[in-house]
Amino acid sequence: MNQFGLEFHHFGLAVRDPALAFKYLGALGYRAGASCFDPLQKVNLAMRHHDVMPDVEVVWPGDGPSPIDQMLKRSDSLVYHLCYTSEDVDASLASIESSGLDVLPITEPLQAPLFENLPVSFYNVGGIGLIEIIHLNAA
Repeated sequence: MNQFGLEFHHFGLAVRDPALAFKYLGALGYRAGASCFDPLQKVNLAMRHHDVMPDVEVVWPGDGPSPIDQMLKRSDSLVYHLCYTSEDVDASLASIESSGLDVLPITEPLQAPLFENLPVSFYNVGGIGLIEIIHLNAA
C-alpha cells in the first residue's frame, strides 16, 4: 500500500455516445462488466475490464441534469476522474492533506449501485483533479 492508503480502481470516462466508447474499448480487448443507471448521480454507468490494462468506467447522461453535463458541452468525451478504494477514507484524506495537497470535498458519500452499493465520494485534489474514493469500510 502507499502512504495515502489508496488502491487504484478505475478511470472515469464521460461520453455522449457510449456505443463509440464500447467499440473502441472492445477493439482494445476490454470486456463488458456491470452496468446500471445510478439514480443518485443521474448517470448511466458501465464498467469495462481488461486483463492487463486499467479498468474503465464509461459514464453517460441519463434523463435530466447530471454532474457530467457541463463537461460534455465542451467535449464529446473526457477522462475526468481517477477512482481509488480505501479502507479508511478519513485517514486517506488526512494523509493527502498532510502531504501538502489541497483536498476539496465535492460530494458526500453516496451509495453506488455499480459497486455493490458501497459508498463513494468525490474530491478535487489541487494539482491532480477529480478523484473518486470507494469506501471499503462501510458497514
